[in-house]
Amino acid sequence: MSVRAQDAGAAPDAAKEPGSVAAQAQAPETPPAKAENPGSLAVATAEGGVLGKIKAAGAITLGYREAAAPFSYAADQNAAGFAVDLCGLVADKVKEKLALPELKVVWRATTDADRAALASKRDIDIDCAATPDKATLDDAAEFSAPVYASELRFVVPSKLRPEAEGFRRRRADFKTPAAIDDLKGKTVVLLQGSPGLPYVLGQSVERYLGISVAYAKTPAEAFKLVETGAAAAYLDDDAVLIGLKAGAKSPDAFLLLGTGKPGADYALVLPKDEPLKDLADAAIRDAVKSGEYEKLYAKWFENPIPPKNVTLAYPMTERLRQFVKDPAAATE
Repeated sequence: MSVRAQDAGAAPDAAKEPGSVAAQAQAPETPPAKAENPGSLAVATAEGGVLGKIKAAGAITLGYREAAAPFSYAADQNAAGFAVDLCGLVADKVKEKLALPELKVVWRATTDADRAALASKRDIDIDCAATPDKATLDDAAEFSAPVYASELRFVVPSKLRPEAEGFRRRRADFKTPAAIDDLKGKTVVLLQGSPGLPYVLGQSVERYLGISVAYAKTPAEAFKLVETGAAAAYLDDDAVLIGLKAGAKSPDAFLLLGTGKPGADYALVLPKDEPLKDLADAAIRDAVKSGEYEKLYAKWFENPIPPKNVTLAYPMTERLRQFVKDPAAATE
């Protein structure tokens, strides 16, 4: 399933809490530490897999995005975000398993394009971003258990001019859109190949909305069409839209309309290594069961987040609440 938020306080920052694994992280631009003996590290990796490599190096290397808030981004010279904090919990599991109380955490900037290759080559031990679990990975990389269950939503201007009705009506007052019916006569932008196309066309016909569809190659391009008024709405996973809204010059100028349609599931990306995956999945499950997941969600989605203290004000959707109750059932 980082906010695939594509290219985001008063809230407490877990990445800086004393004693946490994340508190040991280096600044994002600090390059990963090199093993003093690369030969012995290679042998440890071959014999003991990723955990053997981590133990030999005394460090775990975590990837993060520089601009995929609120899931994974750079803030105040540190890796930050919801997925970053979840990775901190995984690192704690690794530290406990390897009996390495002084385990060092090294952060490395990654992108959507290189995350799988870096994990496959074991240049990173975990990619701490929200990646849709339908994304293509190399044979030597795999997904963790889901960390986020998305819903398809529309991002729209918070003030939208409805379609004019009647020959004498020369103008229409702006209103706050509340449902898909407010997109009557408007243009909706989708990514090429979007699974949301049947929904948009079906609703348009069923409700006599006369919606036009435009296409964009990237989420940033699609959102730009809404920002400039070339389109009235953009339909995608809320994990994508939340970050785009947060990164806008005026976040309050946009809102998300609910549709209730299931979107993709998002996960961390790991090298293919069963012991590491078992630890990662256990950390995620424990966070959900203990209530820590909900606390982290509130921190990143409902409270001010660094560096600009923007509040996303995005409470859990119905699908995500179901995920917290029963992750396996919610992500089937």
